[in-house]
Amino acid sequence: MKRCPNCSAEYDDNISFCTKDGRALVMANTARARLCPHCANSIEEDAVKCPYCKADFGTAETPQWPMRDEMVGQAAGSGGHHANRALAKPATAILAAGLIVVLGLGLFLTAGYRQRNDARQLEEANSKQVQEREQKIKTLEGELKQLRQELDKSKSHLTSLAAKLEENQKELSATQQRLTAATREAPRAASKRTPVAPGSTARSVKVPASQTPPARRSAELGVYEVIRATTVREEPSAAGRRVTDINKGTKITVVRTVGNWLEVRSKQGNPPGYVRLDDAILVSRAN
Repeated sequence: MKRCPNCSAEYDDNISFCTKDGRALVMANTARARLCPHCANSIEEDAVKCPYCKADFGTAETPQWPMRDEMVGQAAGSGGHHANRALAKPATAILAAGLIVVLGLGLFLTAGYRQRNDARQLEEANSKQVQEREQKIKTLEGELKQLRQELDKSKSHLTSLAAKLEENQKELSATQQRLTAATREAPRAASKRTPVAPGSTARSVKVPASQTPPARRSAELGVYEVIRATTVREEPSAAGRRVTDINKGTKITVVRTVGNWLEVRSKQGNPPGYVRLDDAILVSRAN
């Protein structure tokens, strides 16, 4: 058999090194063995150092193992004291454990109360915010409803105005058509009228002043004087396009009459136009 000189582990003869510490194995001594006075492991009788607890037997004082009778007496003498100490240690441990448990339970309850309080406050704040938002939503819904009603009223009013505008446009179109037709018929009616011979004078008939009818305006050709500011139009119609404006006292030359309109020609080269018969008075007849 071989033995490790460091840990005293025994191996077969075919093994050369210790598997624990790697030391080279030596042949095991078959001498008598004894117990180490320090660790009670089996060592060689003549060993000067314990391979297990590393105690040096040459320098350290070797303790003596007590006899069996001495051990029994010491156990009997100090049994009560050791028993009391053995009982006191578990009681102290149980008391400490109980205090720790109570302290932990108190901390747990305190933390739980704080957590519940914080959760309740947070829930109340959230509930308040939700109520405020719901109130705002209700207010906005009321305003939106009112705006929709006003919009419906505006739409109905706009529809009514559109209908009236369409009706007025139809009436205006019909009036323009009638006016255009009347403008076209006016020259024909004027051409059918019997012209008054120039230089002819009507016989004067004496009629009482009370029975004298109002004098009718003459539509003879010649030079006229404008008695009020008037507009010269392109056609003998109030709807005709405006050519120019002439002031009161202006002399105009009438070359033709069309109903209640006088056709005038400008000496400055302006295009011809028509003025109303009531806006001018005859000054001199044409030769």
